Amino acid sequence: MKKGFYYIIALLIVSLFWSCSTKKNTKASRFYHAFNSRYNIYFNGKTSFDEALLSMQNGYKESYSDMILMYPVSAQPKDKQETGGPFDRAIEKSNKAIKLHSIKAKPAKKPGWRNDPKKRAWQEQEEYNPFLKKCWLMMGQAQFYNADFLQASATFSYIARHYAHDEEVVAEARLWQARCYSEMDWFYEAEDILGKLNTNGIPRKNLNQYATVYADYLVKQKQYEEAVPYFKTAIKAEKNRRQRTRMKYLLGQIYAEQGQNGLAYQMFGQVIKANPPYELEFAARIRQTEVFTGGNFQKVVKMLGRMAKSDKNKDLLDQVYYALGNVYMSREDTASAIRNYELGVEKSTRNGLDKAICQIKLGDLYFQKRDYVKAQPNFSGALSGIRKEYKDYERVSKLSAILDELVVHVEAVHLQDSLQALAKMPEAERFAVIDKIIEQVKKEEEEAKALAEKEAYLAEQEAKGTGIDRPGTETGGITLPTTSGGTGFYFYNPQAVSQGKTAFQRKWGRRALEDNWRRRKKEMSTFNENMGDENENAAEGEAGEPDEMAADSLEAGLEPVASDDPKTREYYIQQLPLTPEDIDASNIIIEDGLYNMAMIYKDKLEDIPLATEAFEELERRFPKHNHLLESYYQVYLMALRSGNQALATAYKNKLTTAFPESDYAVAIADPNYEYNIRMMDRVQDSIYQETYKSYLAEDTVSVRRNFRDVSAKYPLADLLPKFMFLDALSYVQAGDAEGFKNALKALVEKYPTADVTELAGEMLKGVLRGRMMVQGGIKGMSWNLRFGVGDDGTLSAADLARVFTAEPNTSYRMLLMYPAGTIDRNQLLFAVAAYNFANFMVKEFDLSFEEAGPMSMLTIHGFFNLDEILHYYKMIYGKDGYAAALDKNVAILPISDDNYETLMRGKTLEEYVGFFQENFGEAVPELAARWKARMAAEKIKEEEAKAEAEKDKQQQQGVEQPVVEPAVQDTVSKVELPVDTAIVRKEEVLIPVADTVVVQPVVKDTVFPVASDTVPAVATPVEQPKELTLKEIEALRKREAAEAEARKEEARKAFDAQQKAEKELQEQKAKENEELLKKQKAEEEALLKAKADREKQLERDRVAKQKQVEADRKAKLKAREELRKQKEREYKERLKQKEKERKQKEREYAEKLKAKEKARKEALKAKEAAAKAKRR
Repeated sequence: MKKGFYYIIALLIVSLFWSCSTKKNTKASRFYHAFNSRYNIYFNGKTSFDEALLSMQNGYKESYSDMILMYPVSAQPKDKQETGGPFDRAIEKSNKAIKLHSIKAKPAKKPGWRNDPKKRAWQEQEEYNPFLKKCWLMMGQAQFYNADFLQASATFSYIARHYAHDEEVVAEARLWQARCYSEMDWFYEAEDILGKLNTNGIPRKNLNQYATVYADYLVKQKQYEEAVPYFKTAIKAEKNRRQRTRMKYLLGQIYAEQGQNGLAYQMFGQVIKANPPYELEFAARIRQTEVFTGGNFQKVVKMLGRMAKSDKNKDLLDQVYYALGNVYMSREDTASAIRNYELGVEKSTRNGLDKAICQIKLGDLYFQKRDYVKAQPNFSGALSGIRKEYKDYERVSKLSAILDELVVHVEAVHLQDSLQALAKMPEAERFAVIDKIIEQVKKEEEEAKALAEKEAYLAEQEAKGTGIDRPGTETGGITLPTTSGGTGFYFYNPQAVSQGKTAFQRKWGRRALEDNWRRRKKEMSTFNENMGDENENAAEGEAGEPDEMAADSLEAGLEPVASDDPKTREYYIQQLPLTPEDIDASNIIIEDGLYNMAMIYKDKLEDIPLATEAFEELERRFPKHNHLLESYYQVYLMALRSGNQALATAYKNKLTTAFPESDYAVAIADPNYEYNIRMMDRVQDSIYQETYKSYLAEDTVSVRRNFRDVSAKYPLADLLPKFMFLDALSYVQAGDAEGFKNALKALVEKYPTADVTELAGEMLKGVLRGRMMVQGGIKGMSWNLRFGVGDDGTLSAADLARVFTAEPNTSYRMLLMYPAGTIDRNQLLFAVAAYNFANFMVKEFDLSFEEAGPMSMLTIHGFFNLDEILHYYKMIYGKDGYAAALDKNVAILPISDDNYETLMRGKTLEEYVGFFQENFGEAVPELAARWKARMAAEKIKEEEAKAEAEKDKQQQQGVEQPVVEPAVQDTVSKVELPVDTAIVRKEEVLIPVADTVVVQPVVKDTVFPVASDTVPAVATPVEQPKELTLKEIEALRKREAAEAEARKEEARKAFDAQQKAEKELQEQKAKENEELLKKQKAEEEALLKAKADREKQLERDRVAKQKQVEADRKAKLKAREELRKQKEREYKERLKQKEKERKQKEREYAEKLKAKEKARKEALKAKEAAAKAKRR
């Protein structure tokens, strides 16, 4: 009985599980699998996901001094080499849930389901487990937070298609997909998705998510004004408190960027009130000082002073003093601001972005005061503390480079002036000055030594855990050592090393690591490489000057000579220009320095007044200097530019008087010269357009003439490098390779920083490597693709010895190669990634772009042997593959990793394809066939280009080509022959045998039928009929048989001729069809090109619109800034008026007090008088 009961229970359990199989689609099965998915696998995956996300948010460290990112995931590198990360467990759980609980089976169909939209939609679903959408979304989100953005975008795209019936799921997936595109900087694709969602309508549930994604997109595009309303919605919708505070901080930065200082101040205040981590609170207080409007000035200064004294801010002092500088700048107290910015630089311990920001502020202030010498070290120092992504990097880098160049000349002039002034002093005064310098040097050395010892000792004690405070605090009464005999090694202490480096640079400057670094005049110390000569000189013992000291004598432990020791007088005296030759050399340095200073002021800093002063100072001190002509001309141009006609006229007269035959004098003698200078920008543009059209029309004469005219008339034109480039390309059209090479060399040498120089340099390298040049313009230039060749066109011995290896069991990669710049990289990447994701659910491929000379390539990694990659190759060329849809410029080649390395080191693609065909051609014969077809097409193009160029050349030279009349094919002259004679070709050999003529052809016979109306050469006389003998009858039969055979032969020949004619007709039709197909193909390509042009025009219009929006935004900001300044002025006026009224009231109040006091005293006197009178 019990056994039967157990059997029944087991049967019920099996039935229950069978009814809940994924192959059945019932309410019970859907509930069972949804329940198991949610509370088993998904729960564990979601827990892991939340923990990883929280860890990412809490562990993310960022610099609050620069514009922060909206989400920490945006800081992840965009070019990850491998997929995966801390969210892998969530991905694993999602995959497991989908694999075990996905219900694909269709439910039972009820009658009339086709007529009911809801029932029909229910039947058309792809997934019936109602909870698996959460698993799919968690998988995509985990891939997103792993920074696998391309993989995540493919997942969300699949979700949107898989759950097309669910609007909320589709909207959420599309929004996550837009976030992926934004993180990959695919802004056009992200904008397309967001625009379509906005057009089609967004479900109410997804509105907040839309605002968040759109705000992030706009911030990344720096469209801050449009982002603000969406940003506010995103802040309200954010659930994580820490992330919400970060977003408020970013919104404050956006307000500050827009110039809305009041709103920015309030938003930073909200960040402080939110009780965030100390770093964020501290940064918010510092940012408040940047937008400080001047209210509660003393309160803010006291608060920052307390922050500067706090121990927990000892590593943040640079930011505190930066904030103090900002506060003083809001009061227009420049001196106090500079003092605090300098303290920020001095007190900085991290030497990072915050110190760099202080230096940039200092540099800007000095630059505005035109104190370029003090501005230079600040910009130069700031450059090492900021990254290329920093908003002011380009400006700081440019100013640093300019000022570095300027300060060299300024210091050279200052040094030579000081040396000359010292040399002119009496000897006693000179020695007194030198002795003061020596005392200062000794003092600095002692201070640096003591500081280094102190730092080393403190570092040692801190390592031992004695608790001694760092420099700048009390030492607790411990006596610091005064000797260098401590146990700690100096270079183990990074702070001591840093202090030593600073002291060294303060004393010696930034000196290169080289021999004799302490010597200014390297020629005073030489190193004799020929030791035998030294021995001979020493043996001879000739009287004369002693041998010079070896360069490494200091390292050998010898005492330094007096001329090398900065603590001796000889060290300084040897640098003084005491002889006429030294004075002349010093004057040359000053002269060149003043001229270079003036040119930098004019051309790079655009400080016209200071440049004019420098040129005038140069002329005053050196009336006959070497740059006199150029100086006169430059001052003349600056005077014209600034509208100073009197100065322009004066220097024009000077130039024409002193240099009447110079090119400048001839040029400015033109009465229209000033007009030409002012109109140069407009005129050069129009001339360049004409020259470019002439180049496209291959009118080399006009191109070169325009280049010569512009060079002569506008030698300072901005477009002159482009004119020079077109002039170089005209030699290509003329087929002059040597002229092309010389023109490119001249361009690269004369304009090394022009925008066309990079392209010209690449072309020049190609020519120097021996690459071929084909006539017909830039589009006709064809390069032989041999990778890895050096600039001199040679290969190393190791590269020459490399060969391809036929190893099938090694890692392979697929190359999608194309000429650089001919393919949209994003479209190609998306096409390949989408195909891989749709067709390979388990296997993963890594995609990366590489450059190889003029070729670009998309590389697909992840193939472990030859069979895998050949299978993939056949798939992509199959019916559903993407190869047929790619641009014709793309060549697809499978190659092993080892052979790829060999290819890139001196081999050609032709050589590799030949190797592949020889070793693996049987597996994929179509690969070599496709490559040969590609090469044949390229060869035809080259031959057509050559033929066209040759034809144009002959037309230019007036050479007429002879006209050859084509032969008429199907025409045969009629020849009358006897009936028994056949027409034969010249190649046939006629051999007579007895009375019979036999035709013996050398090649295959070609026999033409005899015309039916031919007449025999000899007429047979007519005889009377008579009886025929047996012999005659036999002869007649033979003749009739021969005639019948001849007729058959004629019929056969006629049939052969007819067949040949039909074959030729078919070939002609096939040729015409092929030409028609080519024409249709050309028309299709023209249509595609026109479409591409339209798309490019639309893109240009969009960019122009964006620029216009940006211009309008800047105009609004400018207007807002002007309004703010106007309000500030009004506010200051009101303050002044209030102050004036307050002082007036104080005076009136004082007068009232005086009157009251006077009345009181008078009343008191009267009272006293009355009392006296009463006493009397």
